[in-house]
Amino acid sequence: MTRAPAFSWVATEAKTGRILADLPRFDVPSTKKSLGRYEPASGTLPLIGAPEDWDRIMTPGATVFWLLRDNPDDPAHGIPAWGGMLIDDPRTHADSLKFAMQSIEWYFDQRFVGDDEYVNVGQNLIVKDLVENHIAVGPNGGLPIRVQIVNGGDGKLRTRTDWKNKDDKTIYSVLRDLMGVIDGPEWTVGGEWQANPERITPVLYVGDRIGTAVTTGLSAAAVFEMPGPVREFQRYRSYANGKGANAVMATSSGQGDERPESGLVVTPDLLRPTFEHRFTPSTSIKEIDTLNAHAEGKAATLKDGTVTLELSAIADKAPQLDVDWFIGDDIGYQITAPAFPNGISGTARAVGWELKPQGTAIITPILAGGDLT
Repeated sequence: MTRAPAFSWVATEAKTGRILADLPRFDVPSTKKSLGRYEPASGTLPLIGAPEDWDRIMTPGATVFWLLRDNPDDPAHGIPAWGGMLIDDPRTHADSLKFAMQSIEWYFDQRFVGDDEYVNVGQNLIVKDLVENHIAVGPNGGLPIRVQIVNGGDGKLRTRTDWKNKDDKTIYSVLRDLMGVIDGPEWTVGGEWQANPERITPVLYVGDRIGTAVTTGLSAAAVFEMPGPVREFQRYRSYANGKGANAVMATSSGQGDERPESGLVVTPDLLRPTFEHRFTPSTSIKEIDTLNAHAEGKAATLKDGTVTLELSAIADKAPQLDVDWFIGDDIGYQITAPAFPNGISGTARAVGWELKPQGTAIITPILAGGDLT
C-alpha cells in the first residue's frame, strides 16, 4: 500500500539557512513551482501556539519558509519541496498573521548584473557565474546558494557582451533571457539539508534540460490516470495574442528609425493563416545572432499555440513528487472523461506543479509539449 505523504513547514534564516522554528500550525493552501520562474504563495501563522521568536520570523526579506515532504529514508529531515521568502508583514487586530511569500527565485529579481561579459562561454557556466557572483554574495551578503550543473556539461557556447551595470537588469531578467533563446539553459531552485550547524540552503540546478526525457520506445516511469488518482483535469488550448503565432520576430531598442531586428521566423502551418508575434527579449541586445536565437526559441514555443494539461490527483495515490517524478520530467497521462469519450493518452513534460498540502493533499503536475502538441 502506498504510504500517504505528510507535509510540514519550517522557518529558516535567509542569510544562513539556519533553522528558526518548526511551524506545525502554519497554513499555506497552495504552493506552485515552475521552471525558471518565481511563484507566489500566501500563508497564515496563528499567534496562539506560535514559536517564541515569531516576531523575528516575521521579518520581511529575512526568512525562508520551507515545505518539507516526509522522507522515509531519513525521518528527521523531510525532503524540501518548496521554499518561499517572506516579503511583507501586515498586522491587524486578528489573532493570526496573514502574509505573502514568493518562491526563492524572486530574490534573483532583487539583484542586478554588473558589466558582465562572456565570449564563447558555455551557457551553463554563465548561469553558474552569475549566481555565484551576484546571488551568493553581496554588500550585505547573499543567499547561501549552491549551483549544480545537472546535464549538458558547460553547455552551448554563448557570447553575451550587452549586460551592463547602467542598464539596471536583474539577474532574474537575464537568466530568463538566456533561457528564452533556442536551446537555452534551463534552471530551477530546490533545497538541501546541511549539517554542523543543521540548516536548509537553496540549490540552483541548471542544465541543457532540467528533468529526464522518456527513452524512445519506452513508457514514462510515472503515469497519471483518470479513472484513478486523478480527480480533476483541465486541458487548455489557445492561439490568443501572445499565446500562439507562426511568424515571429525579436526586436531590441535602437536610435531614430533604426533598431536591431531578428529575421522573421516562419513556421509552416497548413491550417492557420499568418499570425505574427513581435517581442523584445531585452532592450540592450545589439547582436542580430542573439535576436535570431530568441526568435527561434519563441517560435518553437508559439507555433502550436499554448497547450497545457493540468492533472489534479490525490497525492498519496498518485506517483510521488520528488520520488517517482520531478519537475522537468516526461510523465504519462491516460484520461477518459465526457470531453474525451475515447480517451486521451500520451507523454508530456512536467513544466511545473501545484501542491495543496492541507487535508487530503492534492498534487497537480502541469504538462506541456510532448503528445499535447
